Amino acid sequence: MNKIILILLLLPFIVSAQPRLVVGIMVDGLQQRHIEELRDRFVAGGFKKLTGEGVSFPNIVCNIVSSGNATDIVTLTSGTVPYYHGVVSNQVFNRNTGNVESVFQDAAYSGIESPLKLSARNFRTTGIVDELMMATQRKSKSYAIGLHAEDVIALGGHAANGVVWMDDVLMKWSSTDYYAEGMPWQALDMNVNGAFQRYVDRVWQPLYPTSTYLAALNERNPKSFEYKSTSKKKSNSPATMLKQTPSANSLIAELALRIFQEQELGMDKFPDALILQFTVRTPNEKKFSLQTLEKEDMYLRLDDELQFLIQKIENKIGADKVLFVLFGNQTNTYTPEELKEHNVHAGYFNANRSMALLSSYLMAIYGQEKWISGYYGKNIYLNKKLIEEKGVDFRQMQEVAIEFMLEFEGVQSAYRFSQLMNNGANPGTEMAKIRNSTYKNYAGDIILTLMPGWLEVDDRENPVGESNTLISKLPVWFYGAKIPQQRIVNQYQITDIAPTISSILNIPYPNANIGEAIKLTNNE
Repeated sequence: MNKIILILLLLPFIVSAQPRLVVGIMVDGLQQRHIEELRDRFVAGGFKKLTGEGVSFPNIVCNIVSSGNATDIVTLTSGTVPYYHGVVSNQVFNRNTGNVESVFQDAAYSGIESPLKLSARNFRTTGIVDELMMATQRKSKSYAIGLHAEDVIALGGHAANGVVWMDDVLMKWSSTDYYAEGMPWQALDMNVNGAFQRYVDRVWQPLYPTSTYLAALNERNPKSFEYKSTSKKKSNSPATMLKQTPSANSLIAELALRIFQEQELGMDKFPDALILQFTVRTPNEKKFSLQTLEKEDMYLRLDDELQFLIQKIENKIGADKVLFVLFGNQTNTYTPEELKEHNVHAGYFNANRSMALLSSYLMAIYGQEKWISGYYGKNIYLNKKLIEEKGVDFRQMQEVAIEFMLEFEGVQSAYRFSQLMNNGANPGTEMAKIRNSTYKNYAGDIILTLMPGWLEVDDRENPVGESNTLISKLPVWFYGAKIPQQRIVNQYQITDIAPTISSILNIPYPNANIGEAIKLTNNE
């Protein structure tokens, strides 16, 4: 009884020590070395503040296969791996329909200002936002805003008040009625009052004289550039360049500020969450390194946006009452194109050609039938029904297909699904990394890995994951909430970030968490 009384007496102090607001900032394409290279060019209150005045985690390791932003985001926010949370990629192959579709495809829900039918139901565990909302009996408020539908749903989880993504074809904010409050009225207002279109109509040119950019060091007379957000991303695609221009970041910052102010986030004792996705991707990007005016300009313009947003939030609720969490996604240091420029073995793996050849090979052995149902993201799906009907030995066909695929340039290894699931493996091995990244509902019958320096691209030449190293890192920084400035150099897992944030917020860990909270009081 005395313990209960003591806890009740201490509860107000525990609550008051929590941040009133968590601002998650995911930047697509962010690399730690870019931050270091541009540090002297950043303003005081943007990237420099987020990465220099709080906690830096330079060694956050991802023991999962890089397969898209949604996977990285869910793994970070849930504290567990795709083997449990189920989000193996932004897109998955559906055996029932034979189509590649969104991992969050859900016909039970309708889009708001969007033709997409999506929900978070295939996110199989809880995330930080879910735990926050449950811990306060939905007295907290939470919103996620960003570029891509799958990424934003991954950020918002199941229990957010609303999620908003950018439609670069219809040129407006979009959402899904899966979330209880639908689309925030601020986003709808920007769609109808012309605010969204005003940002879209901006022409992107260098912010500063071209000679002042770091990229100018590599070129004697660097060429300027000019892009319109409304220009087509590719001639045969309805999508525009919007999501690869500073206008996208400006739109996200504008909507985030409106929601922060008009929903009065961080203004009561129940902590709120505002989770944002920005980008430093550029049109027709061929390199990951900081070698173009466009890439550098994207960083510098985003830096200005972040400084303004941080200043507004801190001025309203106090710098000690907000926790900022900045993170990126898994990316290689260099693209295959950059590696080949230096005579390093590298390339792009396009499954279309390899699957066509594999199909012909299997036909030559087993007969003129469609033995392959589909392919996506290094997963080969055999036609199980047909194989059974024809009395073919399924295991034997798997082995034949594996041996054939190993002959392709760029393919490192190939595994049977059952082989991955049934065999124990050291946590640091390739097999363990693949198993962590595999979920039973979406797994192929044969799962490939690629050689170092190789990346997979889909039918539209978009990367399916952007890191192919055995040890891949993801940049993370914490700033604010009275957390002392420090650089924690010990190696931690991506799954350790969610329990760390949960500990700061004094809420339960996500329900499939396998990580451990990182101590932030000492410089380890």
